[in-house]
Amino acid sequence: MCEPISTSALVLGGASAAAGGLGAIGQHQSASAQASARNAAAKSDYKYQLKVRERNWDRERYRYNRQLGQYETQVRENSMAAQRAYAGEQNKLNNIYKTAAVKQQANLVSLLKGSGRMANAGLTGKTADRLDNQIVSQFGRNQAIAAESLMGAQMAYDDRTGELRRQQIGANNRAYEKVAINPQAGVAPTPPVMTPGPSGLGLAAGLLGAGVDGFSTYNSLLPKPVV
Repeated sequence: MCEPISTSALVLGGASAAAGGLGAIGQHQSASAQASARNAAAKSDYKYQLKVRERNWDRERYRYNRQLGQYETQVRENSMAAQRAYAGEQNKLNNIYKTAAVKQQANLVSLLKGSGRMANAGLTGKTADRLDNQIVSQFGRNQAIAAESLMGAQMAYDDRTGELRRQQIGANNRAYEKVAINPQAGVAPTPPVMTPGPSGLGLAAGLLGAGVDGFSTYNSLLPKPVV
């Protein structure tokens, strides 16, 4: 026959089951809290990285817009400087043409005076023809010299204005180098990967295990049957 069920065995078995259950619940809650803390930290860090990226992007756009304004100002200044230089070169060329025109008029006056002197002197025949040819030849040589001088002045003007144009283009290109590349926003941070919390099945398994342990404790303390 068997002895009556021991009250102490039942109490100890229940206590073991309760302790195991509380341990399983505690572990589940601790794991949940740790996962929540890691997820909160990951979200906070992600938001911070987004704000840093936005501030950097705002700073880059401000810097680029400021440099763009400086570039436009520099191009206008380069244009005005070039126009002043062109005007100076044009004035020089105009003065050369004016001087040539005055000389041409003087040469023409000399030609007419020479012809007039011959007429007043009553020169005729071969002598008059020879002197007239000399005067006309000298006038022609003066005209050729003036034309060559004007051609040289025009070529020099073209060279100098061409150099001015190249300098302006070079200055504009150097100014453009600072704004040639549009700013780009930085690479967006990678969204955080959330840490999963403990499964409810794990808690259930822990509670079931605590119950099994409690029953094992209870069963081990039962009095053994007497044969």
